[in-house]
Amino acid sequence: MTTKRPSRLRKNGQALVEFTFVGIPILFVLISVFEVSRGMWIYHTMAHAVRDGVRYASVHGYNCTNNGNNCAVTMGPVTNKCDGTNTSVAEVIRCSGVGLSDSTTVSFYTLASSSSTKVQTGTSCSLSTTANLCSSANTFPPPSCNTPRACRIEIDITTPFNSAIAMFWPGAVPVSFASGILGASSADVVQY
Repeated sequence: MTTKRPSRLRKNGQALVEFTFVGIPILFVLISVFEVSRGMWIYHTMAHAVRDGVRYASVHGYNCTNNGNNCAVTMGPVTNKCDGTNTSVAEVIRCSGVGLSDSTTVSFYTLASSSSTKVQTGTSCSLSTTANLCSSANTFPPPSCNTPRACRIEIDITTPFNSAIAMFWPGAVPVSFASGILGASSADVVQY
């Protein structure tokens, strides 16, 4: 009596097909979880940085120059020194936003308490230390708003987010469906 042996090649092929059906979607889900987590980390970093910038501008206002102090705050420049002697709001944001890209853009706004219209103060600038596009020496908040609770100051920040999921898209040309802009905003009034 002869017995038939099961073919090992047939079982190996079955394992490969099962891995294709199960393994590839699991890898895609794993990479997606990492990308969503990275996007949340970038957003949280931006929100923290812009909140620090608004807090810095709001407490260096009207009465800050009393008793011989010289603490006039400007919008820029960005020097990336991060040693606690910052005099610009953009530098405070740059030092608080560890890991933000050089193409991150910051916009400064004021809103008078008697108005509901946001007025852009200066121009939007980049946090790049090489281009130094945030070199506006304008004081922030502006002198017309530099009294306690006279104006609301607001800073908006945006940065591009390019997902690594795009590298799995078949084709030779780069795709842009996995890119977007993340933004955060913070506002406060001049405290004192």
